Amino acid sequence: MLLLAPVGLATATPAGIADNPRMWEIFLAGQQDRGEGEVDWEAVRRQDQAHRGEVLAMLRAGTLRTSVDYFNAGIVFQHGDTVEDYRLAMALAQVAAALDPDNKPPLWLTAAAWDRPLMKRGLPQWYGTRCHQPTPGGPLELYPVDEAVASDEERVRLNVTTLAEARARAAAMGAD
Repeated sequence: MLLLAPVGLATATPAGIADNPRMWEIFLAGQQDRGEGEVDWEAVRRQDQAHRGEVLAMLRAGTLRTSVDYFNAGIVFQHGDTVEDYRLAMALAQVAAALDPDNKPPLWLTAAAWDRPLMKRGLPQWYGTRCHQPTPGGPLELYPVDEAVASDEERVRLNVTTLAEARARAAAMGAD
């Protein structure tokens, strides 16, 4: 987290600063790895690990500078394996949101990066960003949500769907 401290103080990306093209390539590769059809999850895990190493090197070198860069880096860590990966995903999303308050996807990533470690620890999520398949071959469902923690208004502020919308989306995906 310390490597993000100087960047976290910034509130806007200076005009004329371009997105890092390599960061964009890594982001797209991670999305394509999770595409339609059969997915070799072990190969995806290895590729994700390599991408996280490369993104850490870019962070250390200071070559990520725009809101889009930080959001894309956050997605890479959201695909991680550890609570530390998810914490870094949330920190990167927060930097992305600070650099460009009009960029809404980092707000969603902040919520998703909070929900993911809760789910990993077997606790209810707060925002309703995660689905699961409780029985092999069974329908997809919204992972349990602690409805007392966050309101639908907070979810909408974070660019997350309401719980009713999330449940409907999970049911529709499970019907496929």
